[in-house]
Amino acid sequence: MRSTEPRGRRAEFLLMLLVAVAIVGVIAGILAPVVANKLDDAQIRAESETLGSLRRDFEGTYDAVDYTNLNEASVAGSGLPAGIVFTTFDQATAIASRVFASSITVDPAGWVTKLALKRGVTTFAAGSTYTAQTQNQYSAIAFNAYRVQRCLVVGPSGEAGQQRYLLMSLMVPPYRSLVFPTADATQTFDSIWDQSWESVAAQAPASWSALLTADQVSLWNASTSNNRTNASRLLVERIVQPKYTLTLANNSPTDTAWVDIGPAADALVCAPNSGTTLSSSAAGFTSGILSGRLIVVRRGATAATAYEVQRFFLYSDVNLTVQ
Repeated sequence: MRSTEPRGRRAEFLLMLLVAVAIVGVIAGILAPVVANKLDDAQIRAESETLGSLRRDFEGTYDAVDYTNLNEASVAGSGLPAGIVFTTFDQATAIASRVFASSITVDPAGWVTKLALKRGVTTFAAGSTYTAQTQNQYSAIAFNAYRVQRCLVVGPSGEAGQQRYLLMSLMVPPYRSLVFPTADATQTFDSIWDQSWESVAAQAPASWSALLTADQVSLWNASTSNNRTNASRLLVERIVQPKYTLTLANNSPTDTAWVDIGPAADALVCAPNSGTTLSSSAAGFTSGILSGRLIVVRRGATAATAYEVQRFFLYSDVNLTVQ
């Protein structure tokens, strides 16, 4: 009589295999969201570190004397002479159009271009258009891991003692199309500046309820994967560039003092025995001199015979005396 033992063993093995596969499937189903959440957290942490690095590079351009290619602090109301092309920053009334744009065109005066040059990146051409899929060093500055563009928004000009900027990265897929207020640049800038975005339960600023539709605000506050709200996915670096005051006391009975506030030549001209002159009296510097500007002081009986006596980058309030 033929034994049925091998067949029974095979059936038992198959049953055990099916049970094992089922268990693995259950475990995979449990672990998949956990792994996805860990990956999401890692991407957000990595992006936060990237923004910090971009911020440090941005601040490192403050004392660049090449305003055409390197100095990011080329902004309106900062005493720059005629002919200087201001840095192209993002505007607070057009954040979404930048963030969700599928491509970026290389602007020679753009903040991305200047940061690229600061980092030694030169393999790009003015007027070229790149997408996240281009995957070059230029697009790596412009786009985050979600293929959404980073944004550097310039704050209100003319603020006493400071110039503010917002460096932002929205860690959501492009199809989510979150809406930012567009009515008032200063109001939008300040609402983002003042809001806390760090908590996983972060909400849209309260003022946005009057500027957006209820559905648009609700989408910001809605929880997505990893129990994070969309608002918590807006990573923000607040940058404050200080402004300082230069005070010059010319006590010389014969020499005039000429002061260049880079690149503005002869921004201050202080006659002999003119006493104390503040930089705030000069056009373009009433709210202060932006941190990092090159200061050059010359003295002499005439401009033709004047000689340089001091040269330094401004990183604090300074008092100078010409005897």
